[in-house]
Amino acid sequence: MSRDFSGLIRYASDAEGDIGREIFSVSVHEDGTRTLRCQCWMDQLDLVRDVTYTVNARFEAVDAFVRVVARGSFVGSGFFRFTDSFAEAEVISAAEGRVSQRIQTPGRVRLFGSHPISVDIWKCAHTPAERPGEKQPLTNCFSSSLAPGGASGPMLTTKSYDIEFEGRETVEGPAGSFDALRYNWDTYTGRTLVMHTAGEDWLPLSVRVPEVGRYYELVELNGDWK
Repeated sequence: MSRDFSGLIRYASDAEGDIGREIFSVSVHEDGTRTLRCQCWMDQLDLVRDVTYTVNARFEAVDAFVRVVARGSFVGSGFFRFTDSFAEAEVISAAEGRVSQRIQTPGRVRLFGSHPISVDIWKCAHTPAERPGEKQPLTNCFSSSLAPGGASGPMLTTKSYDIEFEGRETVEGPAGSFDALRYNWDTYTGRTLVMHTAGEDWLPLSVRVPEVGRYYELVELNGDWK
């Protein structure tokens, strides 16, 4: 039998206070397939993003829909599909018009980075905790946009990530107390994302960007999560 859970993530800055929010829900099915639905508001960019993203039991990409609006105007929308040998997309973009893409891949795409915090946290599902303190490459991935905040496209763009498992610690926050795993994501842009997650659902507990004093934290969690 399927189960569902949902939550709210606060986007905030040490200097400015609240700068946005993310509402998400996840449906987990008996075969381990799960679908994440997100609405993201980034106030500093005046950007609204809608994302629906499905992964298999190994958290590998199956399909996704992304729609982006910035400053009240349509940026683009697209449907993305991933198989064991290629990634493909059908996109309508204000900048590019209609674009069809098909890119061969060395196996199923591991992660499609569509920019919600909930998706960023799923990078940790591909980073074994048995190798603490070691940067581990996450390859054969795609992103929907390389622009800051994902404010372009959306479009299939190849991407890789270096993630480091740092250890286990207790995280206290508005949504409760959790036995968490801590990861670092070096973006090689002068910013490091310190990420906390918990459980087999890889809950998005918190993300902090210390170099710019920005953080994202889970403030509500409801439903049947594990």
